[in-house]
Amino acid sequence: MTEGQSAPERYFDHHSSSPLSPEARRASSEALDAFGDPLHLHERGRAARRALDEAREEMASSIGAQPDEIVFTSGGAESVALALLGVGEGVPQGRVVVSAVEHPAVLRSAGTLAGRGLEVVHVPVDRDGRIDVDRFAIEVRRPGTVLASVQHANHEVGTMQPVAEAALLAREAGVAFHTDARPTVGRLPVDVGALGVDLLSLSARAFGGPPGSGALYARRGVRLHPIIPGDDRERRRRSGLQGLPGILGMAAGLRASLRDLADRAAAHWALTTGLRRALESSVSGLRLHGHPTQRTPYLVCFSLADVDAEVLIMALDQRGFRVDAGSVTTGSPHEPSPVLAAMGCPDTVGIRASVGPGTAESDVEALVEALGELVDALARMRT
Repeated sequence: MTEGQSAPERYFDHHSSSPLSPEARRASSEALDAFGDPLHLHERGRAARRALDEAREEMASSIGAQPDEIVFTSGGAESVALALLGVGEGVPQGRVVVSAVEHPAVLRSAGTLAGRGLEVVHVPVDRDGRIDVDRFAIEVRRPGTVLASVQHANHEVGTMQPVAEAALLAREAGVAFHTDARPTVGRLPVDVGALGVDLLSLSARAFGGPPGSGALYARRGVRLHPIIPGDDRERRRRSGLQGLPGILGMAAGLRASLRDLADRAAAHWALTTGLRRALESSVSGLRLHGHPTQRTPYLVCFSLADVDAEVLIMALDQRGFRVDAGSVTTGSPHEPSPVLAAMGCPDTVGIRASVGPGTAESDVEALVEALGELVDALARMRT
């Protein structure tokens, strides 16, 4: 790269948000003119209702659900809040069981329930981030337990959780079970029947849909109290005019992502496996986090001893590498990760690199080379 040239961009933040797919962009753009209210009976309203129903059917079929089990939301965080607060709202007292490594959206929703008098229990995980299933079984069977939530995959380290087993334990105990599947829907096969869950959250931005769009699967028979008071939309589970451009873009993005899901997952697995091996062998002082095999195919998390994560992230950014670090809760690369602390690595700042559409093997090789050079340079500056 000559002086004055900018570095080519290599985007490694797909676990947080992927670029809008062409299919999602086209569907959202076309829907901008669909301004009718789906509750109204005139032609504009009926057209909007038809489009909404078609999107609901598509979203449902993609995860093995029925259309009336899909609730459209403003994103993944609202989906999680509706699941936990919607179930907990009608319970004056009781217990809620969650894993210790849940996304802040889950933990803070559970914290809201704690503020209303419910007891919240955090089930520990092992050093790879896998939940202690025996402890979960004990906790979910305790009298008064009304709700449990275990993520499908971890948002920071990629470790997959035994959701089907946990859901079965919850069902046997008569406890409603929620899983946060935002890291997996559109990236891995997800079927609510196979998982046996009562509630499942997903987010459009994970699979190339428009940000600010999400959905909640709520099994028939699960009663949800709306957390936004208002009208009777979404079968009285979520008030407010549905954002049709985002919803249609989400459905189109999910449809497109499922077409080549297996091939894409295999390609991403090969890339991240190569990245993990190269990082371990060529970057000094590096430690990988998360389960080596029971993990999402696209995400790698690591930490570096005696390296200022913010300095490293900014140096990588100047070279065109877009990576993520630190606490998801605050967005600060200075803040240690509560997830890593729960995994036995307190005061550790995790650095996350994730692959997605357009990531090539040459990008991975360039990232490893840049990391090695920068870590060595930072080490020399300390001596």
